[in-house]
Amino acid sequence: MTGYKRLAVVFFGGIVACSPRPARDSSPASEVLQADSIVLERTLCYGNCPAYRLRLSSGGDVVFRSQNPGDEARVHSDTLPADGFSFLMAMADRIGFFDLPDRIDEPDPVWCPDHATDHPTYIGTIFSPTGRKRVVYYTGCYSGVGEHTVLESLGRLRQFYAAIDSVAGSSRWVRAAPFR
Repeated sequence: MTGYKRLAVVFFGGIVACSPRPARDSSPASEVLQADSIVLERTLCYGNCPAYRLRLSSGGDVVFRSQNPGDEARVHSDTLPADGFSFLMAMADRIGFFDLPDRIDEPDPVWCPDHATDHPTYIGTIFSPTGRKRVVYYTGCYSGVGEHTVLESLGRLRQFYAAIDSVAGSSRWVRAAPFR
């Protein structure tokens, strides 16, 4: 296991160890325990935001596919740290991933009162035997006009998406996209 993976497991594993465990019933928490994969997609922005698709399986496989223009054929794979997937599932449950709306990407008085332009979109999907939960999140959604702050729940969603990247170690494969 490489150093950054070990660090991510120790850091995030410590958070999970101090967190309450999800209940085992027919609630979304039960779906989290049965999840078989997570997919994180990041889209282009007006600038050079990297675009890619990252898939993590409960069996420990990681597949990274670039979606930058001209770089779509670049694919990398690796394995997750031993408890990386379970950490992410516990985090998804803790942040209320299954309770979030499916789309947070349009002006909305509750979720996106200030809709700034030219930001990337993050799409997180958790697959389980009974279906999937997808949250499309446009990062230009802010809680107040001119404030450029995000709702607490969206801040937790951003942290979850960053944790997926961290546990997978995707930074070694991410490249900036050509400027748009």
